[in-house]
Amino acid sequence: METLGIIGVGQLAGYLIAGLRRGGDRRRILLAPRNLQTAKELALQHQCEVLDSNQAVADQSDIVLLATRPEQSLPVLQKLVLREDQLLLSVAAGVSLKDLESFAQPASVARCLPLAPAEVCAGATPLIPKDPRAENLLKSIVTVVTVETEEQFEMGGVAGCIGGWVFQLVAELQQWLQQAGMSESQARTLAIETFHGATGLAREKPELVLQQQADEIGREGTYTKMFIDDFRARGGFKALHDSSDALLANLEKA
Repeated sequence: METLGIIGVGQLAGYLIAGLRRGGDRRRILLAPRNLQTAKELALQHQCEVLDSNQAVADQSDIVLLATRPEQSLPVLQKLVLREDQLLLSVAAGVSLKDLESFAQPASVARCLPLAPAEVCAGATPLIPKDPRAENLLKSIVTVVTVETEEQFEMGGVAGCIGGWVFQLVAELQQWLQQAGMSESQARTLAIETFHGATGLAREKPELVLQQQADEIGREGTYTKMFIDDFRARGGFKALHDSSDALLANLEKA
């Protein structure tokens, strides 16, 4: 099994490491020493090793996961010496393949964007380009959606950010239920399982056309239809589309 080295040991790296171990991946994982306390904690919790430099991690790894902040990625990469047999896998939003390749040569390069749900082996990530080594690493923790263009990849980034927004939406529903008289436990469970039930049904039945399912549930005369129409009239769906467009524009400019 290929050795994984991680440069940029922060929150996202923690999600990925936890997901890999939860999914049964027992490969050797090497951590760079920046954010040393975090690296030591992850090493202790998930049987990783902390090395003394970024280059030491690169030298001993088959796959190098670049998980630094986007603005730090190229300066960090510029100082690394990589080999032809290595894969550099970047999770930095907005940093293009072209820019990564210019500093990572002669290694091969791919981009992915797994987020917080990876910690519990859930969620999805776009991947560009198609790469069997990246897919093999990621498949135990997230659903991998291979895309053909970086524009599509940035669209995947928008979807990932909306995944974070879903937490806010669930929290808002919980708060409304509590304000309406439910206990915190009741409201939390009902809010979470409402979303989990809908996405679970869609996942288990890939033949379902999502809009058709929404129309079937929200038939004329139902309270669901009443809610959907009111939400649309208040600009709820338009706001989602407009905010998605704005975020995509920012990602493409990065």
